[in-house]
Amino acid sequence: MDLTMSADQRDLRSGLRGYLDDHWTPGRLRSVADAPALDREDWSALAELGVFGLELPEDRGGAGLGPADAAIVFEELGRALVPGPLVASFLAAGTVGGASDGAAVVTALDTADPVPVVEHLEAAAHVVLIGDDGLHLVPSGALRAVPAAAPLDPLTPVWQVTGPLPPGERIGTAANAARWRSRGAVLTAALQVGVAQGALDLAVRYAGEREQFGRAVGSFQAVKHLLADSLVRVDLARAAVWTAALTLDDPHAHDPHADDHGGEHGGDPGEAVASAKILAEDAASANGRCCVQVHGGMGFTWEVIAHLYLKRAWLLETCYGGAGEHARRLAEAL
Repeated sequence: MDLTMSADQRDLRSGLRGYLDDHWTPGRLRSVADAPALDREDWSALAELGVFGLELPEDRGGAGLGPADAAIVFEELGRALVPGPLVASFLAAGTVGGASDGAAVVTALDTADPVPVVEHLEAAAHVVLIGDDGLHLVPSGALRAVPAAAPLDPLTPVWQVTGPLPPGERIGTAANAARWRSRGAVLTAALQVGVAQGALDLAVRYAGEREQFGRAVGSFQAVKHLLADSLVRVDLARAAVWTAALTLDDPHAHDPHADDHGGEHGGDPGEAVASAKILAEDAASANGRCCVQVHGGMGFTWEVIAHLYLKRAWLLETCYGGAGEHARRLAEAL
């Protein structure tokens, strides 16, 4: 399995990163956190960039790219802390009208979650209910829900569903729902890798600028070790996410000897997904804490966005299975 980016993939990352760096500045993030409503112009801009239709065939208005390309895109979205139900709208593209071109914001609710919570419900046109028996589509207004007074991530307003779930329109089978959960976990893990990378970038920048005792704090050995450990976590998690994305697309891609035995054995998609989510979750939360620590007391203030990386990391831990849940799945597979 080749985990090296191609020239086209490097161009894809560079172009998207340039746009996101210009648009999602620290000042912009703080302003959105003060009033966390989804900006439809921002959403349409992401659609115009091809984010949601990335994997759709070209004859259906998409880019015809693959899961590794999607992992690259979602890592960049996570690095920039872009808000919104990105994973749900991406997965709904081609199935729910308006999802791919940004005309309709789509969010999701997994009926297996012990606490039924939906993000950005006020901005969404549709909610996809993910159940063991399949996928069902309901209008956002059909859910009885109350907003959280103080969401964990100030960029992500959440609503708790308080009433019974409506049946909705069936748009997918049980197999479709299982694949939605797997792909959702990988895309969320890619977002977490981006959060980990963004937190590391911010910590490195501050460590090079902040001086103490006449020296940049980044020159102190203790700080160097913190940042080096953060880099290792990002690299491990990124490799796991790419492996999971490619294995979901082609299970035999995970096995270098698949061709030798007729393709009978390949990578286990479930194990690859679980590994990616575990490593990405650890990288995001640990690097978020490291970024706050490197900033010292400043890291806890509203003026510095270090806390936003940590809070986004905590939020993503609750999406598409936490590390504990995925670790249990790995243990059961042994």
